[in-house]
Amino acid sequence: MGTVLIVDDVEDLRFSLSRIVKKQGHSVLTAASGREAVEAVRSSVIDLIFLDIGLPDGDGVTLIPQLREIAKGVDIVMLTGFDDAKTAVQALREGAIDYVVKPFETLEFKTILKRIMQARLMAKQMQIDAKESGSFSIIGACKPMIRVKEQIAIAAEVEAAVLITGETGTGKELAARAIHSSRANRNGVFVKIDCGTLSANLIEDELFGHDRGAFTDAVSDKKGLVEVANNGTLFLDEIGNLPASLQPKLLRLIEESIFRKVGGVKDIRVNVRIIAATNANIEQEIDNGNFREDLYYRLNVIPIQLPPLRERGDDILLLADSFLRALATDLKKNVKGIAPSSRTAMLSYDWPGNIRELRNLVERELLFCKKDWLTVHGLKPVESVTTNDNSELMPLREMELLYIKKVLAATSNNKSKTARILGISRTTLRDKIT
Repeated sequence: MGTVLIVDDVEDLRFSLSRIVKKQGHSVLTAASGREAVEAVRSSVIDLIFLDIGLPDGDGVTLIPQLREIAKGVDIVMLTGFDDAKTAVQALREGAIDYVVKPFETLEFKTILKRIMQARLMAKQMQIDAKESGSFSIIGACKPMIRVKEQIAIAAEVEAAVLITGETGTGKELAARAIHSSRANRNGVFVKIDCGTLSANLIEDELFGHDRGAFTDAVSDKKGLVEVANNGTLFLDEIGNLPASLQPKLLRLIEESIFRKVGGVKDIRVNVRIIAATNANIEQEIDNGNFREDLYYRLNVIPIQLPPLRERGDDILLLADSFLRALATDLKKNVKGIAPSSRTAMLSYDWPGNIRELRNLVERELLFCKKDWLTVHGLKPVESVTTNDNSELMPLREMELLYIKKVLAATSNNKSKTARILGISRTTLRDKIT
């Protein structure tokens, strides 16, 4: 499926992580030093690097730019024994996409590995679709998706802000990338930031950058993501989590196309297309005093509402077939298609995890499929899920909280690990347990 490089000076850790990677179906290379890592990247095509921060011949963080320069598009995850925001931000700033704090559980490593490699596979498939259609492919023939495609086409022709809403897993980032790739200046960069993963201070620094001396550790000027996205697209995921203190600065950026760095004294003008996305009810957040009404209206110039998968009818099968083709090729599986009985089950299932759940299901079943036709298991229509004792029924919120508590217990109450396993941000996790 892909090639993973493990860079760590501890032989036992390299061995154990290599076994996990191989069991997931990937090729694996190992390196015990920065020099060996550079040699491996130069001689092989690497998809993902797990890079230790403390290497015998130097600091792993300082090695990130060199590795990314050699291997264009490689993903890097830091392995660190320092669980502090400063280390994390430094690694992310240099180009890492995530970090894992030692000692970590096998499940946490597997979760990160699977998430990143799945994302790379989907990106490859989108690139193939883009070459065939001239833009990022949005699969769907139902009326709501036809409307979405029309809105994407309109958004691609103008520079107004776009607000994409929809449940988790409905494809909001894909829609944002489709708008970006369809624009006249499609060669501009697409820059994404998740507004729910960092504190207010860190988000401000990542978005707007800082001038030297702005704070104790600001030893040099830093360019923020807004400036990086100049002449391109800035995608603000989970905009509902944007701290109130930053909302006026974002509003000014949208209205005047200018901003100031942290500690800066001069305005910087940029040409940035703003696309925001959220699964939250922003109007309710306005009523609760958590979100500025004027910012909402400036973002919501072109609203795009993505329908949940359960409301898309036969699109479920179109998507399942598309995932099957891409995954079967990658996994070298000779499967003719999805069995008729399974296609019926897919259409009657509720899909609470939406497209993401569908893709994960197809991959899971395909990994264990030894027949010509793929069959799926465990999909029960909503109306068939009953119990003999109504006292066993509980609200969804309570059931969700029970599962979150189970994961917290399994991780010894490590909220970072719990959030990664659940596939949500620490902010979202905190909101769910308070």
